[in-house]
Amino acid sequence: MIRTLTILALLLPSLLMASEAIPVDQRAMMALDAGEEEVVKTLAQSERDLLKATLALKDGSPERALDYLKGSNDESDPLFALIEAEAHRQSAVLAVARAGDYARSLKDKKAQLEGADLSSGLGEAEARLHAFMDRLDGIYGKPLHLLQLGSDIQSVFMVDKGRSRLFVYERDESGTFQRVADEYVVTGAKGGDKQKSGDARTPNGIYRFVKRVDDSQLEARYGPVVFPIDYPNELDKLHNKNGYGIWMHGYASGVDRRPPQDTRGCFALPNDRLLAMAEHVHPKHSWVVVGEDFIFDQEDEQAKLLASVKSMLDQWQQDWSAVDTETYLDHYHPAFRSGDRNLNGWKRYKRRVNANKSFIDVSFKDVSLIHDPSRWPEGEVVVAEFDQHYSSNNYKDISRKRIYLARSDAGSPWRILIEESVVDE
Repeated sequence: MIRTLTILALLLPSLLMASEAIPVDQRAMMALDAGEEEVVKTLAQSERDLLKATLALKDGSPERALDYLKGSNDESDPLFALIEAEAHRQSAVLAVARAGDYARSLKDKKAQLEGADLSSGLGEAEARLHAFMDRLDGIYGKPLHLLQLGSDIQSVFMVDKGRSRLFVYERDESGTFQRVADEYVVTGAKGGDKQKSGDARTPNGIYRFVKRVDDSQLEARYGPVVFPIDYPNELDKLHNKNGYGIWMHGYASGVDRRPPQDTRGCFALPNDRLLAMAEHVHPKHSWVVVGEDFIFDQEDEQAKLLASVKSMLDQWQQDWSAVDTETYLDHYHPAFRSGDRNLNGWKRYKRRVNANKSFIDVSFKDVSLIHDPSRWPEGEVVVAEFDQHYSSNNYKDISRKRIYLARSDAGSPWRILIEESVVDE
């Protein structure tokens, strides 16, 4: 018995390495075939068949793809129909190739078949397959970008344009944010960040849902309800980005499938999923983070990032409270804006105000910190929002503030790029 355990102990590292060496596509197919893992058990049979057919096409096995579709092919499902068409096309190309010289007179037809590749239309199938693989290998950890969430935030919607997925986080009864949804999402028809009205791009950035619209005036193509976000925000305006009407919305009635990039700049979900997600939307208190290929499971990096931001905020507060105006002003970015004031205007304003102060007591309460997944011209950006408690010898105030912090690289200090007051009507 001891000898057997010893042998197993010696073999275990090799067995684990062999398991890890299995290609992810092969591991996904094995899991779908076995049907024993929880992530597979939650899938409808039609979804399993769709994933297996997609994997078979990726593996160059169109006949197997057709076999997977036979059991649950729904003629009304356009994605199943497109997979079937592509599988038939690949099968025909392979069959002509097997015919060899006997089919040499069909050389032009073979070239036409090869050129009629439909795989570019299978974006939704690819996105769903990648989502399944992620779940299989466990993208369940914390997103790097949610550094600290105060009580004012009730939920966060993270739109990952690179993965065509919407991750939703909501506060549970203990106050901890938990992932409550992982959905396929459709974004703008053009890739990249939105720059101007009508460019069919979904903006990258950090926003909030501002209201719910589900009245009879809503066009049917947007589904049963829409949730506008506050694009463009002050960071967008600083970079001369424009446009309007960016919403989370649904599909037109009777439409169940849409490719990953198919809106005019909004982000869209199937109507049944939209209604399910509506339960997690709290206008003005649900934030929306939009970017590409979010980073997860980097807790050490997240801790360093959070510590650097909190250190800057602490030093800013201390310099402000010390009525050390010039050191306080060093915390502001050369491109700083607050309303109509640039950095020079802000310096003149603060020097004039602080000249009459014998003391200042300022503190920040209920602080939220969200790291922007996208890089801006000034570098990386963090949005901070908090209740600012301010008192001095001649003024006292409590207000809600939002600031945008920027730094060019990890070795540079954070500077305040934008400062604004938050007013919720």
